[in-house]
Amino acid sequence: MNDPHVVALIYTVDHGNSVIYDEAEPLCQEEEGFRLKVKDKKAWFYLKDHYATEADARKVIEEFIHVWEFDVCLKRGPDFFRLKFEKAEIEDRSPTPGVVNVAVTFRAGIPTLSIAASVVVPSYPSPPSDISVTPDVKTMYDRCIGYRRGHEPLTGMAYFCLNFLEYLAKEHQNKGQTKIKRRDAAAEYFQIGKKVLSRIGKLSTERGGPLGARKHKGVHRELTSEERQFLEEAIKKMIRRVAEKAHAPKKSLTKITFSDLPAG
Repeated sequence: MNDPHVVALIYTVDHGNSVIYDEAEPLCQEEEGFRLKVKDKKAWFYLKDHYATEADARKVIEEFIHVWEFDVCLKRGPDFFRLKFEKAEIEDRSPTPGVVNVAVTFRAGIPTLSIAASVVVPSYPSPPSDISVTPDVKTMYDRCIGYRRGHEPLTGMAYFCLNFLEYLAKEHQNKGQTKIKRRDAAAEYFQIGKKVLSRIGKLSTERGGPLGARKHKGVHRELTSEERQFLEEAIKKMIRRVAEKAHAPKKSLTKITFSDLPAG
């Protein structure tokens, strides 16, 4: 090629066997550096600027995809939505006469999924614009996904996330600010009701049963289905709130209260 130009990057929507995107409405969105179209389980990223190589073009959208996958998987589960690179459409802006001027770089290994009956998704999940995935956010997220994959008990994951949230809040305290308790600092900085945090602390400490209890007092008290649902949803909201604050530290956010969570 005399003058290669990446026109678009194409990805395949990957997901678990229990998720069906066959009837999902197309998604179109304009971003600063590209135009996004998702249809028929394919995502097209049409680049607005010039990139001569696939690698350079992919750098532009890598973080966008990473944040998008994080947001969906946190809300819906780790197998709900992933993007796998399939190919790049590259054209020659100065072709030699008589030579075809479009080339496509393929990537093999995209699996064909056999779909089992389950969730029919009516529309593709929209990319978020209000969060950032920092190493601290990923630390909490990885523990949450580890729980969902059966790698640790809910109580242990929930307590770690609560403890880590309190640590992050103290780290963000101004040096000249009057010292306050870690949980108070977490409630104030992340704008999460203190009673919500206290409930998370109580359930993760005093429940769990023989295989999930963190302390002896929880050995004989399993989590009820309502308590389990509360903890799961509360931790998801907690992790996303950390991502929101990472994106806009000084932005005032709506406080997370019991009304935003299932009874538990």
